[in-house]
Amino acid sequence: MPAKAKNLRHKHIKESHQVIQEALLQAGKKSAHSSASSQLQVHRSIAQALGVSTSMLYKWREPNPRSKTQSNPLDRVATLITQTGDERILDWLAQKAGGHFQREEAQANPDKLPTASHTLVKEYSLLIARIVSMVEDHQVTPDESQELRERWDEIRKKTESFVRACEKGTYGTLEK
Repeated sequence: MPAKAKNLRHKHIKESHQVIQEALLQAGKKSAHSSASSQLQVHRSIAQALGVSTSMLYKWREPNPRSKTQSNPLDRVATLITQTGDERILDWLAQKAGGHFQREEAQANPDKLPTASHTLVKEYSLLIARIVSMVEDHQVTPDESQELRERWDEIRKKTESFVRACEKGTYGTLEK
C-alpha cells in the first residue's frame, strides 16, 4: 500500500500589515462598482466605523517600524494576547467572525487509533444523550445552553486534535 501524503498545510504567517492590506482591497472589490472612487468610499466608511482617519487606515497597511504610535490593531491585539497569555481574546474574535479558536497543539503521546476513535465516539454519544435529556421538557434553559456549549467546545477541540493527528500521519501505520 502506498504511503499517504504528509500534511500539506501552509505554515507561513503573513505580516499584520499584509493582512490589513488584503482585507481593504477585498472590501473595496465587494462594492457595487470596483472603481477607485468606490473603493475610496468603502475605505472611508471603514475608517469612520473605526473612528480613525482614512490616512491612519492606510498607514496600517504599511510595515510597522515598531513604533507604538503607529502600530496597527492586529499588532496591538497580538501584543495584548502575548502579555495576558489569555486565549479567550482569540476565541472571542473567532466567535465574532462566526467560528471558534483552536490552538494547534502537538499531542505528546497520542492514543492508538482504535482508542482515539472510540473515545471520540463515546464523547459524541454522551453529548447526544445529554441533549436528549435536555429537550425532554421541550425547552432548553440558558444554563443548559451554556453546558451544551462547553461540552461541544471540548468535543470539537478533541475532534480537531484527532483530525490534525491524522493529517500528520500519526495513525499512518497499522498497530497491533
